[in-house]
Amino acid sequence: MSNWQRAGALEDIWEGAPHAVEIGGKAIALYRFGEEVCAVGDMCPHQADVKLSEGYLEGDTIECPMHQSCFSVRTGKVLGPPAREDLPVFPVRIEDGQVLVDTDG
Repeated sequence: MSNWQRAGALEDIWEGAPHAVEIGGKAIALYRFGEEVCAVGDMCPHQADVKLSEGYLEGDTIECPMHQSCFSVRTGKVLGPPAREDLPVFPVRIEDGQVLVDTDG
């Protein structure tokens, strides 16, 4: 089952800068790579009250601003401790310049 929700305009999501949104009560971070947008959970699974979108982005790796856990924003995979859990990943599609996210994953 899909639940496609509008996350914003593609032109408002800048390459190299995390873009935080809340959709359906879920904190989601969007990351743009050219015309591709990736969407993953924005809350660090190691420290749930820390937003990854406030961390340091290098390439397609986001570093948590609290304890420096690293995650792939393309796959959600944890790349470095202390976090042990992957991030949820949400499908994205772009239609008429709008970014849509499937919040049911």
